[in-house]
Amino acid sequence: MQVGPIYFATPRKCHVFGMCAEGTGIQRFYMIDESEMPGKGGDCVTSLVHHYFSHFGAGEKHAEIHFDNAVGQNKNNTILGYCMWRVLTGLHESVSLSMMLPGHTNLSKYYHFRCTADEPGVLICREFCDSEEVRFNLLKARPEAGCLPTVKVIPPLDHLRQWYLYEKIAPFFINEVARDIVCPKPSIPK
Repeated sequence: MQVGPIYFATPRKCHVFGMCAEGTGIQRFYMIDESEMPGKGGDCVTSLVHHYFSHFGAGEKHAEIHFDNAVGQNKNNTILGYCMWRVLTGLHESVSLSMMLPGHTNLSKYYHFRCTADEPGVLICREFCDSEEVRFNLLKARPEAGCLPTVKVIPPLDHLRQWYLYEKIAPFFINEVARDIVCPKPSIPK
């Protein structure tokens, strides 16, 4: 088959998330299949950042993170809470973030955030990197050290998407093994 007909089709989607440790010059990418994507928002980003620090961190006590605000990564409350959790549980002594928080009511004009072990539960915010600091006390209850949130179960691709992949995308595969991995025949009736 020619590639032309697939132009208007929607093949299997793959989400990409990357983190770079500037001191090492190493960039790590996470590729997430659409069937494993927990949805948009901070949960996925937070899980990937946690995995990165757990597996590729250098034991740093002070982290400076810049988020690029990619579409679909509305990280506001979740990522701020996660960074504060890292400090409160002793995984970091301080975490600084540079990002824009779309849709956050009280913090929308701020782009730089920091939390430190010296001020547990306090989020330090600045509008610009050289602006005056403003503090918000966000701590309601101190988390238990080492206690992670409950793992969310990711639902499988819905049956309509499975059938779409099987009927519209699978015919483009030459290799049957690859086709059966990427676009298997759904076990759920149409």
